[in-house]
Amino acid sequence: MKKFLHLATVLLFLLASALQNAQASSITVGTADTGNCYPFMCNDSGTNVGPSIEYQQVYAASAFSGPVTITSETFYWRFAQEFGGSDTLLGGTYVFSLSTTSAPVNGLNSGCLSCNLGADNTVVDTVTIPSGGVSFGTSWTFTNTTNFNYNPANGNLLLDITVTNQDNVPNGSGNSYNDADDTGMATSRAYAFLGSNEGFADSIGLVTTLGTSTHGVTPEPSSLLLLGSGLVGLGGVLRRKLGH
Repeated sequence: MKKFLHLATVLLFLLASALQNAQASSITVGTADTGNCYPFMCNDSGTNVGPSIEYQQVYAASAFSGPVTITSETFYWRFAQEFGGSDTLLGGTYVFSLSTTSAPVNGLNSGCLSCNLGADNTVVDTVTIPSGGVSFGTSWTFTNTTNFNYNPANGNLLLDITVTNQDNVPNGSGNSYNDADDTGMATSRAYAFLGSNEGFADSIGLVTTLGTSTHGVTPEPSSLLLLGSGLVGLGGVLRRKLGH
């Protein structure tokens, strides 16, 4: 009897460990030392109709210890509160894409944003914020509807955000700013107002927390099925032993 109970305990421990290891984690890239209002808190396109901005940000592969599945992106309004202005996330439609890029930090091509995109570019989320915007609070998390598998051994990570029909709130008109890092060590940005042939690039990047799960840790369905089958089998043996 003790032998069977011991085996059952071992299987339960393995199942609990597998589920615990599958829990989400996160990676924060950048340290807040300045503010940046693009692409969420200001609109310099001159209109609230049609294309507004394409914003790109590259994250150094060295920020990641290994392959991960990216499940969300969180941005902040904490340090940047000292810049003043409203905490409003502007109304508009935001399309998020992730890809693996060969472009270096502080080396995004500002004249050809599409050239920065990797071959695995994937739309991970589309979010529509109502006209008039919403309160950002101290942080805002965009949860991906399609997760992205990223391997830092293949290059840096690129986030591309395309915004349309954004509230017409020019920079310096009472808008606020998100926390940003201007060291150019771990992240940097490039952007262009859609419809314009002129792009810009500099060392500033939004401080970003990427929600992740780790490749090879999430239990495979077959493994869970095997553990479950083992528990069922042990249950049957125990019932027979106990005469039930």
